[in-house]
Amino acid sequence: MIKDNEFLKEISTKGLYSTDMRGKPMTVESFYDAISVINQKSEQLQNFANLGFYKVGKLLAKANDELGKGDWGKLRKKIHEGGLHIKTQERYMAIARNPNIELNYAKLPEQWTTWLKLAKLDQEDFDKIQHLISKDMKWSDVAPLLDEKSSSYREIFASNDKPHHKELFGLQFNTEVGTKRHLKEFQEFSKEVKELTKKYSFIKLNKKNYYDKTEYFLTHDEVEDDTTMAEAEGESKSIFKKQYQSSTKIDI
Repeated sequence: MIKDNEFLKEISTKGLYSTDMRGKPMTVESFYDAISVINQKSEQLQNFANLGFYKVGKLLAKANDELGKGDWGKLRKKIHEGGLHIKTQERYMAIARNPNIELNYAKLPEQWTTWLKLAKLDQEDFDKIQHLISKDMKWSDVAPLLDEKSSSYREIFASNDKPHHKELFGLQFNTEVGTKRHLKEFQEFSKEVKELTKKYSFIKLNKKNYYDKTEYFLTHDEVEDDTTMAEAEGESKSIFKKQYQSSTKIDI
C-alpha cells in the first residue's frame, strides 16, 4: 500500500499534454494531429480509470460477503469519508455483481459507462445484443435493437428527465449534500412548493420521477434505486430499476 501511495504521488501531467506549436505550421493538419494525440491519451487514461472502478466494485462486493454487518457498515463509512460516496459504492457493486458483465468481461469495451447501461438491461434485452458485444462496441450500435416498449428501453431512455418546453424553473436535489437528516427540511420544502402553486393560478406543478426516488431515499434505511444494493441478512442483490443521475430536475 505504501508503495502504491508513492506511485500515486509521482504521477504528473507534466509533459503529458503538450500544446506547444512552436516550429509547426499553422494548418488544419498540424492542429488536428496535436488535438488528436491529447484526446487519445485522455480517453485511454479514462478507460484505465473505468476499469479501476469495476475492480473497486469487485472488492466492495467481496467485502460485503466476508465482513459482518457491523464491520461492513464501518468500511462503507470509512470509504465514504475518504471520498467515495456510498451511493457510488453501491453502483460499482451492482455492476461488479451483474452476471452478464462477469461472463462477458473479456470482450467488453473499455468504456465503463457502457458497462453501466448493459447492467441495467433485463435478460431478454441483453440476449438481443449479446452477439454484438466486443472491444469496439459502441452503445449507439446496440440501442436501436432494444424494444421501445420494453422496461429496459424505458429506464435507459426515460423521457421524464427531459425538460418540458413550458418549464420555468428546474429544482435539483444535490446528492453531494442531501442526506437522511434532511428529511424534515425536504418535507417542509415540498409543502412550500405545493402552497406556492396554489398561490399562483398560472403555475402547474409537474412532479418528476426523481422526486419519488428522493423521498424514498430520505425515508428508508435502504434505497430502492438503480445504485442501491438491497441488503438482507448479509446478502446483497442488485435492483437496477431506474436510471441514476447525480442531479435530476424537479420542475414547477
